[in-house]
Amino acid sequence: MKRWIAPALLLLLLLGGCGCEDPLAHVGISKPVKQEKNEKTGRQPGHKNQKLPEMGSCQVFSVKVEELSGLCMNKDTTAFWAVGDEGTLNKVSFSGAVTPVLSFDLDAEGITINPATGDLYIAVEGDQMVCRVAAPDYRIVDTLFHIQEALQRDFDNNGLEGIAFYGDSLLFVGSQEDALVWTCTLDGEIVSRVSLLDEAPQIEEVAGLYYDAAKKWLWVTDSDACRIFVFSTDDFDLVTSYDIPQIENAESICVDRSRNCVWIGSDEDSPKLYRFNFTF
Repeated sequence: MKRWIAPALLLLLLLGGCGCEDPLAHVGISKPVKQEKNEKTGRQPGHKNQKLPEMGSCQVFSVKVEELSGLCMNKDTTAFWAVGDEGTLNKVSFSGAVTPVLSFDLDAEGITINPATGDLYIAVEGDQMVCRVAAPDYRIVDTLFHIQEALQRDFDNNGLEGIAFYGDSLLFVGSQEDALVWTCTLDGEIVSRVSLLDEAPQIEEVAGLYYDAAKKWLWVTDSDACRIFVFSTDDFDLVTSYDIPQIENAESICVDRSRNCVWIGSDEDSPKLYRFNFTF
């Protein structure tokens, strides 16, 4: 076994990739993308942070959720809630095993949880709205509000993609178009709006969102740029970013500090769940 792995590691280092493709998922290597000063703001990414998270090896698991598009941890952090574009809510284990819970006729693109109540919030593309699935039964989908800008500008299939519960009662809602992020109350009042293009010219879209309360960071997947971006929620400064060229369509993200990893859901022909080891 050791005689076979050593050359594989050498090949991965020469190619400079993460190596998360089967069967070498467990020996993948990746590095943060070199950061450059934002020409618009003059700011240096990561200048407020003495130590940035380091991405390491990764594993990949198959997940039988059609068009997997949203991922968040459940209330007791023992598994995931996941949604698919075809309108399904599922429980997913850390190894990718799926238990269907609910079906509905909506283009579900992102999911997040209120850690206090267990209620789930879903970002819906097309209709450009946010819905709630209330705990503990998770049987009814209620429409909470629409993002009017996304409707008025006819974002259509470039609309809502990411959602993340923030603080006590706020939501970050993100769109593909203009890499927009709105901060909203639970009844739909817009508290703030920012285009991440102004802070990170390299970003192309918002595909998935995760609020990292430990650092007050917003982690963003960009499936077009094949990167993870990390922003400070204080001023939306770019903190850092990570290249993930091996992931076909990174649409969701979940930071798991208790297990020292970051999970990425990929919406592809055979949906995948990636676990990247991190040193935080």
